[in-house]
Amino acid sequence: MRPQAIAVLDIGKTNAKLLAIDESGTVLAAAQIASPAANGALDSERVWAWVLTGLRDLATRFDITAIVPTAHGAAGALVDDDGLTHPVVDYEAVPPAAIDADYDRLRPRFAETFSPRLPAGLNLGRQLYWIERTAPDAVKRAKAFLTYPQYFAWRLSGVMASEATSLGCHSDLWRPDRATPSALVDAMGWGRLLAPLRGANARLGKTRRELDLPDCDVLCGIHDSNAAYLGYLAGAKAPFAVVSTGTWVVCFNGGGDLAKLDPARDTLANVDACGTPVACSRFMGGREFAAIAGTARDAKPELADLSRIVAHRAMALPSFAGTGGPFPGRKGEIRGTLDTPQEAAGAAALYLALMTRESLDLTGPASRIYVDGAFVANPLYAPLLATLMPEREIHVSRRTDGTAAGAAILARWTDGAPPCAALDAERVAPLALDLKDYADEWRARCAKPQGTAR
Repeated sequence: MRPQAIAVLDIGKTNAKLLAIDESGTVLAAAQIASPAANGALDSERVWAWVLTGLRDLATRFDITAIVPTAHGAAGALVDDDGLTHPVVDYEAVPPAAIDADYDRLRPRFAETFSPRLPAGLNLGRQLYWIERTAPDAVKRAKAFLTYPQYFAWRLSGVMASEATSLGCHSDLWRPDRATPSALVDAMGWGRLLAPLRGANARLGKTRRELDLPDCDVLCGIHDSNAAYLGYLAGAKAPFAVVSTGTWVVCFNGGGDLAKLDPARDTLANVDACGTPVACSRFMGGREFAAIAGTARDAKPELADLSRIVAHRAMALPSFAGTGGPFPGRKGEIRGTLDTPQEAAGAAALYLALMTRESLDLTGPASRIYVDGAFVANPLYAPLLATLMPEREIHVSRRTDGTAAGAAILARWTDGAPPCAALDAERVAPLALDLKDYADEWRARCAKPQGTAR
């Protein structure tokens, strides 16, 4: 007999994955492709074709009991009964300046949405406004504006739904504290585009017969960083913080204070799978690591390489991605010399740890922190974080597919609190490296306007 498995469709900004996961959270099979985008739009059709082929392949090896979509935020699909009425906008596409300015006058206050003003199309409402200004017929013809996990859930099941973790992801469209659409939605008449609200764990229906897929439940789905956080909601004792890593580093602090968030430094409230607002901060860590390390991204730095970096005060200063973060408006720069590939990769890991500490501090105190996602595979990142934050417990997940494992929990969740899930994480010890003076200098340099004496 074929083993049972949950199929998780994990659409990240860098890669799209399809995984078979058993009820314990073990990954049984996985495949991935690069997430395609061109000319300011996501190539959702190419991903969809790949998903169908992948699901059919998994069905030959596993008894698929459910399909769970998870995807990055700031992506929305205008659809009618036949499909897209407009291409799915890539959140890195930049609207015309006049449209940007007009939208900024309309968008709600941070105190209402806990959504900071972000560059390019990272505020989902900005994308929708841009489309309405430039392609109004696409909005008029649409029956719904589906966030990205729910777009794939609709294509699989034929059922349109809205969901709070994606709507609450710096979209300007949601009030996290009231679990209702924002005033912008009413002012723009966009309420008709929001499909009925369903929980992330809601079973929307069975797979559509014409797709020739396994006859199984399709779940509503969840925002990807929230999927990673769900794994800890189900397995960790509160209070705690989670650092979800990948293209984006998103810090979730379950004990944070929403009232103290600073929208100028890319803090925000996400909405977790239970509907609770969570104090968060973020920066584009995966993209920044690649920019700093360059061709040395796979080098294996050791403690001696870090010691030379610190001794020579070589450092990477933010920001390299141009998409927000705790030091907006700064252009990334390397101070000093990185002489070897190992030093370049070490400086990139040290930069990530410094930026993560800064981002975590902006969300409020947290005595226990879990590191999850792609950076788990970097042997220096979590130990450097433990060295920079000796008063905190830093735990690192042994999994690199925490997003998918968290999403799979939805298939076991019926009512009430999330089902219990075992954590596979270990506490990390600090490195034998004194970083205090280096970190203080890094922070001081970041605080100064660029072009001033250092």
